[in-house]
Amino acid sequence: MKWNRDCKSFQGVYACDILKTENYKDCSECKFYEPYSKKILILKIGAIGDVIRTTPILNGLRKKYGEDIHITWVIGKESYDLIKNNEYVDKTLLYNEETILRLKKEKFDILLSLEIAPPATLLANEINSNEKFGYFFDEDSHPSVFNKKAEPYLDRVFSDKIDKETKKTYQEMLFEIIELDYNKEEYVIPLTKQEYAQKFKRDKKLGDKIIGINVGSGSRWPSKRWDIEKLKELIKKIKQERDYDILLLGGPEEEEVLRSLSKELGVVENYPSNTILEYISIVNLCDLIITGDTITMHLGIGLNKKIIALFFCTPPWQIEDYGRVKKLTSSLLDKHYFDNQYHEDLVNSISVEEVFNQIE
Repeated sequence: MKWNRDCKSFQGVYACDILKTENYKDCSECKFYEPYSKKILILKIGAIGDVIRTTPILNGLRKKYGEDIHITWVIGKESYDLIKNNEYVDKTLLYNEETILRLKKEKFDILLSLEIAPPATLLANEINSNEKFGYFFDEDSHPSVFNKKAEPYLDRVFSDKIDKETKKTYQEMLFEIIELDYNKEEYVIPLTKQEYAQKFKRDKKLGDKIIGINVGSGSRWPSKRWDIEKLKELIKKIKQERDYDILLLGGPEEEEVLRSLSKELGVVENYPSNTILEYISIVNLCDLIITGDTITMHLGIGLNKKIIALFFCTPPWQIEDYGRVKKLTSSLLDKHYFDNQYHEDLVNSISVEEVFNQIE
């Protein structure tokens, strides 16, 4: 039998879709043989927001190496569906013991190790690849770089002063690490649950002009979330003075807040138990999104939405706005730069008027 083991469609553990559909006996009969030119491994396991804003490299890699590359992405459980359903990723591997054992034996042309902390850096040490970009776990227990151009990103991680002085977007720094030319490549986000979103819209009786307001921020950065009383005041003002339906957005951590605000203010909330793909389709219903520096902001950017983004403790210049994000920055940012504590004065430092005036 003939098996084209270097074909992008070859599965290795079961018949590929082409052989099944065409009823071929083996690869010698196949007219759709598509050998890959380079086999690329991406190690980006972490948080959903970071994974989303890393997806522009999928466009950059194809520009540099061609459309016939093969991309494997190692991902954590919370972001798995996001990458599994990405049209530019050929193979998605969930980070677990089986994947670790597998990658110790597999050979790649290019490794992109895009995290600076374990377990990604530890795994990077084990990868057999002709070229390596990014970070590995060094003998002193700290991250070190495979390539010289990955150093500036690491320097800014080690020093807040350097970070403040490095006025580059995350994407600019990311493309520099992996030595690609950056031309504001767009996010690549799967949009697969549109029927789900349309049913939600009908059930909730939402109109055609929708403002999505994100109420969450995650537990790591509690001061990313705007003061709840200001949020209420803004919602009341929009209802009185603007012709929009309001859709509250949030995840499981915001379930109680969503329910409370929805009941008190008479506005619609998304289902906080949505899967990530369902949530993407809900965000896509919105014409305008008001949010902090969150996953929802990145999804909105990737879905080509207009966004008002509030920055309290994280740097707005690191967000590539693609000309569709209006950034409102707290005057206390420098004082609370990447502060992971809650500060009442900080979350109150952007006014309702500042946000409301940007809506039109």
